[in-house]
Amino acid sequence: MHGELEGTYDLILYGLGVMGENFIRNFARQGYRVIGVNRTVARTRDFAERVKEEEVAARVGTADTLSEAVPHLRESGGAVIAMIKANDPISEPRGPIDELFFNGSVAKFKDRREDIPALCDLVPEGTVIIDAANSHPRDTARRAREMDERGHLFLGAGVSGGAEGALHGPSIMPGGSKRAYSLVGEMLESAAAQADGPCCAYVGRGGTGHLVKIVHNGIEYGIMQALAEVYYGLRYALDREPAELQPLFEDMASGREGGYLTEITAELLGMQDRETGRPMLDVIQDTASQKGTGKWTSQFAFDLGVPVPTITAALEARNISALKQERTAASRSLNHETIGKNIDEEGFIAAARDALYGSMIAAYAQGFALLRAAAREPEGEHGGACSLELDPGGIADLWKGGCIIRSKLLYPIEETFEENPELPNLLVAPRFLEILNDGQFQRNWRGFVSALGTLGLPRNALCSSLSYVDDYSTERLAADMIQGQRDRFGMHGFRRTDRDGEDFHLDPAE
Repeated sequence: MHGELEGTYDLILYGLGVMGENFIRNFARQGYRVIGVNRTVARTRDFAERVKEEEVAARVGTADTLSEAVPHLRESGGAVIAMIKANDPISEPRGPIDELFFNGSVAKFKDRREDIPALCDLVPEGTVIIDAANSHPRDTARRAREMDERGHLFLGAGVSGGAEGALHGPSIMPGGSKRAYSLVGEMLESAAAQADGPCCAYVGRGGTGHLVKIVHNGIEYGIMQALAEVYYGLRYALDREPAELQPLFEDMASGREGGYLTEITAELLGMQDRETGRPMLDVIQDTASQKGTGKWTSQFAFDLGVPVPTITAALEARNISALKQERTAASRSLNHETIGKNIDEEGFIAAARDALYGSMIAAYAQGFALLRAAAREPEGEHGGACSLELDPGGIADLWKGGCIIRSKLLYPIEETFEENPELPNLLVAPRFLEILNDGQFQRNWRGFVSALGTLGLPRNALCSSLSYVDDYSTERLAADMIQGQRDRFGMHGFRRTDRDGEDFHLDPAE
């Protein structure tokens, strides 16, 4: 053991990355006693040296192994939070988190020749085990069932806010055992961001906490891509340097488009590389990475038959950005046919703002529609991942502080769902209909997307968002042709508009 643990502690946090370390500091500031443990002992000891100089030092301990830490947990309501990288549910059905919880192999330390028992074999009855990684909801649902069978209390908690949020207060989305939340909810709520109350609440059984988190991340993908496309369109259509656009984005950050992502976009526009003096955005390579949560959102939506085109477009944009060498080669041979610019600058900027705001509305609408569909799924469907117990307004409230998608738009969204909890889609809420039905707003959004197309500039999320609004508000779509085609080549049948019943078929002789 590294140092002597004194007395009892409220929780153990396993995983001392930046997020884990800051979460420990956060809990300690709230008055809780925390033990930090990491797979590599060297990292644990490095953290111990640094934290002992901080004001929270008296409430923070460290241990080399979970075996050494667990006996110091309080008898009732103690918790172990795991903040380690989750596994890929497709390629690794049982990855690091399962090993830590059930097998123990992840805790074979590089610098110690010692096999450590699995967490389930270590913790006493009444201890709450919390998976705070970006886990897939179906994995979390399975773990919840296995924990329940073993008699353990388990929560799968989505956490959003990055390193800064972990330190000062993230949004926390816990799901799983309701009894577990009754024991540790107060502790989690104290460490969460505060915005009209704690941005933490029990969301439902099984993997619901992580489902809410991946939907959050899908919305995040969509808004980030829309912001990037607006920046890129304004920069290259108006021939502006990034710093010249910063005042505009700062104005948007204080306006109705405001939110954390708009704020950091404005910051990035003003940054310069110290070494070269160039705009920081020109130094950053144009290949966007991803951890997989946006992909999970789209996959989950596909399984439920819920359209999320803004989120999927953002995912596709990241995928194509990764083809850097291919794109560079194609740019030298595949020319964009563009029409002369002749842009009304003031009108173009106003159009860009409306296109961004419309896309933000669409991204949130798709996310909440996905959560609503998941809540309607029978128990056991799609891995039994979700049983949403928190209403949509409550979800919006969770996201109002601490998390990456916190924005001004969440306040009217929360009010909308409070007025009508059964609303099928945000697009048809009176306050959003007023915006979307405004003629000038529509002309601006369509005009900006059209202008970007004319100039050959990226418009993935902005265009997909507009198409979502158009398709959702169209009484008769082109799907009649699709069904006719399906029946013509595969005898799949179709429904008629003029009579009841199914499985009508074409007569090729007609």
